[in-house]
Amino acid sequence: MLKNVTVSDSKLQLEFSKSLKKNQIKASAIKGKELTRYVFDFKNVKLSNRLKKYLKFNGDIKSVRIAQNRRDLARLVIDSKKPYAIRYYQKAKPIFYIELPNSKLISNYKKSTKHKNVKKITSAKKLFSYVSKEPVGNAAKVIDTVYSTNLKHQYKIMVDAGHGGKDSGTYWHGYKEKTLVLRIAKKVVRRLRNLGFKVEMTRSNDRFISLGGRIRKANRNKADLFISIHANSISNKKRVNIARGIETYFLQTTRNARAKRIAAKENREILKGKDSATKKVLLNAVFTGPKIALSNRLAIDVQEHMLANLRAHFKGVKDGGVRGAPFYVLVGAEMPAILIETGYLSNPKERARLFNPKYQDLQAKGIVEGVVRYLQNREKEME
Repeated sequence: MLKNVTVSDSKLQLEFSKSLKKNQIKASAIKGKELTRYVFDFKNVKLSNRLKKYLKFNGDIKSVRIAQNRRDLARLVIDSKKPYAIRYYQKAKPIFYIELPNSKLISNYKKSTKHKNVKKITSAKKLFSYVSKEPVGNAAKVIDTVYSTNLKHQYKIMVDAGHGGKDSGTYWHGYKEKTLVLRIAKKVVRRLRNLGFKVEMTRSNDRFISLGGRIRKANRNKADLFISIHANSISNKKRVNIARGIETYFLQTTRNARAKRIAAKENREILKGKDSATKKVLLNAVFTGPKIALSNRLAIDVQEHMLANLRAHFKGVKDGGVRGAPFYVLVGAEMPAILIETGYLSNPKERARLFNPKYQDLQAKGIVEGVVRYLQNREKEME
């Protein structure tokens, strides 16, 4: 039973009759034109008759509404005037905390207003049906399931959308790599920010940035991770229907012919016009030491979660593997850095999937989940 809801120190405090289990909690977010709604479902929970079902605020939060959505499910909705990185947790006692930024509870709201809002939430079946579905009309869009990362630190992440401007990347039948990867990168950024990460992009529009300039920006911003997003292709016409799959790379010299070929494609801009001796110097300028191992582990986590998310909804998603390769965009990184080849634009079936918004969303979700898993494991190691 949910016995009481109070506000203290910019936090909602939900007092339950006993501690909640993880599978009893589901949190989602719905972004509309004027409000972002954070929706918490508590399974096998009933509301106390004495519980306040409507709380009004000044600031970024407009209101908090609570209702018995079903006999076995209590629902809490936070109406926020702007999206924010929502954080929630449960301590030893059966108290569940949800942080509310830049808001102050109004204690003297009118009783009639309270009654009106209670009625509104208990009858808002259409709103409730929005959660976990997409799209949600023209006025709202599901952001994603929101969950607590349980990370102790707020990390900075640099997301790099490959190519841009005069450099379109690989190009097949009117579909450009630079357009695709920017869309995926923006989805990754949105998800990361929604979880509370500090995120920067090397480019957020269609403009050219040198390969060296991308990693320098990451170093200047003291990013904790660098993630570069690309799309693959193959020029062999006999293999365009065969070559496919997701591949994730970390910076390392290699003898693998396939890795070399892909690296050469992505390094084309920086190596254009250089003699063979200069090319060798540039491609040998790889970092050494523990960052190779850390980048490798980050690549494994990201690859694993991308595949898991995509395979849950699409058949035949191929695992292209995790490899080391001499990508110049990763040279000089002062943080673990990876390059993701999201799929082959040269493959007709995979090209159609890559420009499917749902496929892009699942790729972004997998990338973010991989990042979170990597950071969670690193924090455990550092304890």
